Amino acid sequence: MNRPRALRGSSRRRRPRARGGPEDGSACSELVLLTPLLMAVVGGFFFAGRLVLARQDVDDAARTAVQAAVTKPDGPEASGLAGLTTSIVLGPDGGLCSRVSTTTDTSDFVAGGTVSVRVTCVVRFSSLAFAGVPGSVGLSASRGAILEPYREIGP
Repeated sequence: MNRPRALRGSSRRRRPRARGGPEDGSACSELVLLTPLLMAVVGGFFFAGRLVLARQDVDDAARTAVQAAVTKPDGPEASGLAGLTTSIVLGPDGGLCSRVSTTTDTSDFVAGGTVSVRVTCVVRFSSLAFAGVPGSVGLSASRGAILEPYREIGP
């Protein structure tokens, strides 16, 4: 009786052949090597996005400050309100700026004249990315506005 080969008794067992060759385990080592690189790229995108948002915040603060300054009747009040507005917009509650300075030019604060505001902000990299990252970057924005030509100026 001929039995199939699989059912025949055999005293010797075959060893399973090793599959693969010189590239065995290369996918694992590639993953180990590429994971930090991919994490660095993702971190770079995150850092760049936060920097763009900080620039937009500074630009918005300058725009808001000049809008507030043109509502006041004289230069010193306009300058004070511009500084106050900037500190509120870029305040410590959610702002990224470690130092903020506001310069208001009210030298042409007459009917039909102009007022301009320059906001400067220093942002630490540790507040943009991860804690402990050294360095900082200075961001600034300037905005100007024309005063109404038919308004009363002065005290």
